[in-house]
Amino acid sequence: MAKNKRFQRHFRKFHAKKTTGHPQYVYDEDGNVYKIIGITEAPVTNGKNNIPLDKNPEPGNDSKAFLRPIPDVIKKGVRNERLSGWKFAASDKKKVEDVISKSGNKKPRKK
Repeated sequence: MAKNKRFQRHFRKFHAKKTTGHPQYVYDEDGNVYKIIGITEAPVTNGKNNIPLDKNPEPGNDSKAFLRPIPDVIKKGVRNERLSGWKFAASDKKKVEDVISKSGNKKPRKK
């Protein structure tokens, strides 16, 4: 019997027209899609203000980074690569959780 392994949040770079090669934070999976939040260097995307991060999650990159305010989904079959070493600063984790919780897509934690 196959045992379900616990999903671990991580960063990926998807190569699709929709993501335009920007890094994405994958916070959940649902069937054949990943639930993602975009990371960008632009303060505004498609007329929406992005959320400024205190520290760029990319290792060795000191440029300003922003979090997209609206989560999205992308199919698992899209060509992508996992980004290692990326992480949010402790001060940015609350911002990420706020975006996830406002989307209404968050699964309750298992106790």
